[in-house]
Amino acid sequence: MLSKTQQVWRHLVTEAIVTRRRRWPSVTALADELEMGISTVHRALSHPAEIGAVVIRPAGGLRVIDPGRLLMMWAGQRNLGYDVVERFQVQGSSPAIERCISNRSAVLGGFGAVVARIGGNTVADYETVLIYGDPRLRRYRPGDDSESGRTSEIIVLEPDPLLCNYGRVAPVTQAWVDLFNLPGWQAARFVNHLLPQLLADAS
Repeated sequence: MLSKTQQVWRHLVTEAIVTRRRRWPSVTALADELEMGISTVHRALSHPAEIGAVVIRPAGGLRVIDPGRLLMMWAGQRNLGYDVVERFQVQGSSPAIERCISNRSAVLGGFGAVVARIGGNTVADYETVLIYGDPRLRRYRPGDDSESGRTSEIIVLEPDPLLCNYGRVAPVTQAWVDLFNLPGWQAARFVNHLLPQLLADAS
């Protein structure tokens, strides 16, 4: 699962880019918010502070200065393979398979999360579904799929304990980081398409 360090990075970069929140009164306040130890959060902040992505004030305040750089650092450190529980092929287009996820505690990631978060797909067709947790796919009905002749790969990932706080769809920041670490031209196209907007939101 995502390490505690990367859980801290996800929280900071998602708050900064998605909700525009960049300040915390103290590292202790951030640790309490994440229900983590102060030393764990301090360690997680050491590298972002070194590159100037975050600033920890002598009086204790914390500020995210460059969420775009923090996002890039996270993408470079992420190893998606560590989280893979299983992967398998199923008949059907990826959007149709995503609609077959019946486990309400599963969290949609990757391409599907980006499409859900931005409200549509004008980037590229994709053939991979990333799911955090057991998807419990209900029976696929070809008649409900306009592209039933396609085959999709399902990648089941182990969720971290804080991922559920974002709902049934992973935050767009984590979806982007995961796609950055996924091979294939479709992932590259999504990464390149989304990056300018993420960086604009980070500025």
